Amino acid sequence: MNVLLDANIVIAALLGSRATRTILISQQYNFYAPQWIIEEIKKYKKFICEKTRKTEEEFDIHLRSILVFIKIVHYAEYEHVMEKAKALIGKRDIKDSEYIACALAVYADYIWSNDKDFKAQKSILIKTTEEFIDDNR
Repeated sequence: MNVLLDANIVIAALLGSRATRTILISQQYNFYAPQWIIEEIKKYKKFICEKTRKTEEEFDIHLRSILVFIKIVHYAEYEHVMEKAKALIGKRDIKDSEYIACALAVYADYIWSNDKDFKAQKSILIKTTEEFIDDNR
């Protein structure tokens, strides 16, 4: 099963969500994310370090260990569907169009996100962490 990850899922894992980390490292799914997710996550580095009482070096190590389980998709691999993705997401949150485009390009079964903005579009299934866990019980 192909699952596209939103940055908030990786951030939850970095903040210590055991459920999220367990799912990410389970190797039962093919996890994908657009390349720029790394920069988006790093914007929260200081916040995550403060919340978890980890050093920046520990943050970097933890992030790299999570990224081992995620296929990073380069923009060139989903650029061809960006216009369609922008139309699907509308004006709600235009940066989310990269997630939609990436999901289309990798034929994702769904996007795993806790961002309610994704629910506005109906072309790609969106699952929150709670829904993800409920579906796998």
